[in-house]
Amino acid sequence: IEDLAHRMLDTVTRFCLAVPRGRRRSGDLKEIEYLTLSLLHEQEVMIVGEIQRRLGVLPAQMSRIIRALETREQPFIACRINALDKRKIDVMATEQGRAAFRDYQALRVRTIAGMLRKLDEADRDDIARLTARLQAVMDKSSRV
Repeated sequence: IEDLAHRMLDTVTRFCLAVPRGRRRSGDLKEIEYLTLSLLHEQEVMIVGEIQRRLGVLPAQMSRIIRALETREQPFIACRINALDKRKIDVMATEQGRAAFRDYQALRVRTIAGMLRKLDEADRDDIARLTARLQAVMDKSSRV
């Protein structure tokens, strides 16, 4: 199992590195910012603490992520005090944030699709089936 886990991690890492990088332009999303927008894509509104917990980052790092997404010329997120608990902050993606998420995702999807096209149909079917099963396991474990 550990060997398979290592190979899967290596594959995921190589997928991430396969996207042409070059120098990051000012305004480009960092990986952690994309992951934050990805969480907000799944749930329209989240409390800062829940985002922090899901990302596994420290409070100071979460503050920097929020600030980076919120203080852009066209903010990618908006924050407001939670109506039920004034100690908590609700976060939601703006239209610009949703567009940045889609753009970032599209580039990576195109890269992965290019790799998948090099496989025959049976291999792609196997990957589709196993990916669906793995996602189901992850969904089940995230509810526990």
